[in-house]
Amino acid sequence: MDANARLTPLSTDECHELLETHRPRLGRLAFADGGRPLVLPVNYVAEGRVLWFRTAPGSKLLAALRMQEVTFELDHVDTTWEQGWSVLAFGRLRMVTDDDELEAARRLPLQPWAPGDRSHHLRLDIDRVSGRRLR
Repeated sequence: MDANARLTPLSTDECHELLETHRPRLGRLAFADGGRPLVLPVNYVAEGRVLWFRTAPGSKLLAALRMQEVTFELDHVDTTWEQGWSVLAFGRLRMVTDDDELEAARRLPLQPWAPGDRSHHLRLDIDRVSGRRLR
């Protein structure tokens, strides 16, 4: 690695912009499952200070039903130039049950990549974000 490489923090606005604009919309959701940490890849849509997901019955849905604190991680790496960035979003995950909110969620451009019925809509209301860029 270049001795001149610098690790710099990203501002809150930069973090939210990366969450909204980065493609592909694929990150990792981290939470406790049965007393152990679990990190799962998820596709998502960012809208303001909210991250939206769709899922099937399983560990993510259970975490949402429990309204667990979770962390979402998104990153980009350029292996040629050995630089990149990462963003962490922290908040509480919950299942969308309100009819109006569910209708709005269904209009989002959120198509699950994984096969199967992923009809449950989840949202993560972001409490705080942090990020770093390596140049």
